[in-house]
Amino acid sequence: MNEISKKLKCAVMRNGVEIWKEDKRLEDLGNQLVSNQKIGFIKIDDEIINSADIVGIFTPQTMEEMTHRKNGQWKCKYNNWHEKFKKCECYINEMTGEQKAKYSQG
Repeated sequence: MNEISKKLKCAVMRNGVEIWKEDKRLEDLGNQLVSNQKIGFIKIDDEIINSADIVGIFTPQTMEEMTHRKNGQWKCKYNNWHEKFKKCECYINEMTGEQKAKYSQG
């Protein structure tokens, strides 16, 4: 079964509430925010929000990174996430067979 996934974006509110909607549904709101139009209260489906309380409209990737950071994780130069205080050993995966052998011998 093939399902087409919809592109989502997240409007983050000052109080931490996340409003996830299809990016097309938030496109007009984003354009209004960028053009500095005073919007006031707006309705998004069943939600009525004050546009002044919108921190931003973010991609899922940005929201995922924010969640990792909130959980104390950090991203190494190899683009992998690690737990707080955990040493990165991703360079081992980049080594050739000969280099790995030398490394394991100490």
